[in-house]
Amino acid sequence: MASSITSNGVGHLAEALPILDEVNQEIRSDSEDQAFWWEAMSGTLATLLQANQYSDEAQRHYLRWFYKWVPPALGPRPIDGKPYYGSWLTHDLSPFEFSINWKEKSRKQIVRFTFEPTTKQAGTATDPINQLGTKEFMNTISKDVPGLDLTRFYQFLEATNVPSDGVDGAIAKHPPNFPRCRAVVAFDLEHSGDLMVKSYFLPHWRALQSGIPAKTIISDAVRLCNGPDGLSYDGSLDAIMSYLSTFEGQEDAPLAWLLSNDCVADTPGMRLKVYILSEADSLTKLNEMYNLGGRLKGAHIAASLGGIRELWYHLFGLSGSDLTANDKVCVDKMKCVFVYEMRSTQGSEPDLDVKLHIPMWKLGKSDGQLSEVMASWFESHGHPALATRYKSDLDKAFMTGDAASLLESVFEIGNYTSVRGCLDAPQKYLVYLSIEDTTSLNHETMITE
Repeated sequence: MASSITSNGVGHLAEALPILDEVNQEIRSDSEDQAFWWEAMSGTLATLLQANQYSDEAQRHYLRWFYKWVPPALGPRPIDGKPYYGSWLTHDLSPFEFSINWKEKSRKQIVRFTFEPTTKQAGTATDPINQLGTKEFMNTISKDVPGLDLTRFYQFLEATNVPSDGVDGAIAKHPPNFPRCRAVVAFDLEHSGDLMVKSYFLPHWRALQSGIPAKTIISDAVRLCNGPDGLSYDGSLDAIMSYLSTFEGQEDAPLAWLLSNDCVADTPGMRLKVYILSEADSLTKLNEMYNLGGRLKGAHIAASLGGIRELWYHLFGLSGSDLTANDKVCVDKMKCVFVYEMRSTQGSEPDLDVKLHIPMWKLGKSDGQLSEVMASWFESHGHPALATRYKSDLDKAFMTGDAASLLESVFEIGNYTSVRGCLDAPQKYLVYLSIEDTTSLNHETMITE
């Protein structure tokens, strides 16, 4: 097994990939663009599948499926290192990321990936903001993914759509360095060979064009999902929107960021997710946003906040004996992404699970240092085996430093809170730390190509 050291100080281990070799013997591509994307990503996918003990049959299935559908949906390859259409899905403007979901109580880890489908028309006069890419891709794969249901996908796509005669005006108002994505899709690769498909929609383009606040676009779209049988998302949505209304007119008001759904048939309790970007540079601010100003209560909320506190203190080196620690501004004006996962219910009470994404690049640590922080966290919480193999598992999934890959890791405990974060260039690693309750631990690693 060959090894090398990347520019961020993290080793890379080259591993034999017999299933990928086998699939490569089968395929022939007449497209230089598709060949580029396949070569850039197939090794990482094959490594993740093999390292996470997928059966040979499942590895073949997913590699073949990936080759058939994904490279053609990524559009033209980068030119001179610059993306043909910068999607802003990732920090290097790449349209793609891989991930691993590790759960403490499961012997199997799930490989996942997220990307923004793109066409040659993206960024041109035909489709200036890539409104066609995701729709065309989902239509194309619809007959090749059993159980795929695009009802909510089409509904949310329409709710966030920008009419063709309003695109130029929206572009003129688009803030610099703000994500340009319209819609992205994600896939969970189950060991059974089944795909779980999710979609994500950014409302800001529609908001820029229409003048309707992004939070209103999201809330209107969610309320249209209420069922005729009395099941609704109103209780959860009202809790979110009423708290956001308390920031009305403030410069640092939380920003409605994303709307997400699972692409499955509508059933009672089907989940929808709303993402909010908010300032959370101290634990006090973080807790306030997390529980929506006290609107979310109960034992699981208290347990979640306790888990967040442990992680926050670990990340920032705070002492439990310091009575002012919760109010200390650890990174001035740092913004986090809060994810409110809701299910339709009877009645007016909110039914929400909450996750929080922390931008770890603000910690000012290298990839190696953050790996040590993560390993020590696992060690201190009773997972020495994971702490020991953490770095080597990540090494296997990485290209060399010249490949400009980015890594994201996520740790989740329980069911209610997720603390996530990431590193920015020039590091190659993006680190996500998640805590959800205290009942089980999940770990997710994302590699962005």
